[in-house]
Amino acid sequence: MSPDEAEHTQFPDPLPRRRRELPSPPLLAEGEPHKTHEPIVLGPLPDLPVQRQKGVRIGLWGSPAAGKTTFLGALRLAALSSPIAYGHWQVIASDDVSESFLIETSRRLSIERRFPEATQSSRKFSWRFLGDLTDSPYARRRRFRGRGASNEVQFLLSLLDVSGDTYEDLNDNLAAKESIEHLADSSGLIYLFDPTREAADGRSFGYLNGTLARLSRKCLAEGRLDGPYLPHHISVCLTKFDDPEVFERARRGGWTDTGPNGTPVVPEAEQFFDWLAKDMHGGTMALVAEALRASFHPSRIRFFVTSSIGFGTSPAGAVDLHRFGNVDEVDGAQQIIGPVIPHNVMEPVISLLLGIRNRG
Repeated sequence: MSPDEAEHTQFPDPLPRRRRELPSPPLLAEGEPHKTHEPIVLGPLPDLPVQRQKGVRIGLWGSPAAGKTTFLGALRLAALSSPIAYGHWQVIASDDVSESFLIETSRRLSIERRFPEATQSSRKFSWRFLGDLTDSPYARRRRFRGRGASNEVQFLLSLLDVSGDTYEDLNDNLAAKESIEHLADSSGLIYLFDPTREAADGRSFGYLNGTLARLSRKCLAEGRLDGPYLPHHISVCLTKFDDPEVFERARRGGWTDTGPNGTPVVPEAEQFFDWLAKDMHGGTMALVAEALRASFHPSRIRFFVTSSIGFGTSPAGAVDLHRFGNVDEVDGAQQIIGPVIPHNVMEPVISLLLGIRNRG
């Protein structure tokens, strides 16, 4: 957990288990085979030539301490280890600033095992995503003998990284206006929701409500609203799944399953978001979910449960469910204690890119 993230906060006592329960994953002995959860397949890409693809701008926002900077820094590491279900990806910076950020944050996370510094001012980044979908569910099938259709894809990811305080409801400074312009001009949005921060101060809705109001007003003035909905695709990410309070809550509620190498997964991310909102009685998480659904078309919104640093692992590389936390306090500072293996960081981005390209 980064210095800009909320300090460890105890959640309220959990609600009773939900009616439709999923079995909690058992504690497996080392070497015992794991049940593998099959990835969710979004569907094949349309057969369009690579040269006709246009740059896609994606906006990122969330409340303070939601882990925006760490999420950005984990993108390259996640791309290097993205599952075969999404193909093979490379991330290349478009300018010196983006390249320096990519190199520095990757080094801090993977080698120094430290979190990036919190965002203090607005910064613009741009990366080119180069993908090869061969052998993935999105690969184009060969129609005739000989050379098949190209499975190479490219997307331009443009991000404006600003402090979470920028999105406070009544903020009306230059950074706030610039961020609204950037989000409005984006095709896709990534919204990071930190449940530990919500448990601490219950103010998450305050960093969402004003942004949605201003986005809606701007898109209405430009004639871009789709009925009552904003025109954007959005990935809603419930962050810090590796935090013991978040993971244990999901596990006790019966929401977890077991993926590759014993990695915990939440197959029903949207339903878990709603359940956790009820479980955190007294907060604003339910209002956040309602506002998001009121603002974005159901076909253009997807939920994810993510962790930028991943879980603690055993020497064999499997997730150790006895010691799954990957952060400890060293000399008063948060320190990553194991290898950084981002969990569900690449997937929200790929989901947006595919959704935008399919115009779903």
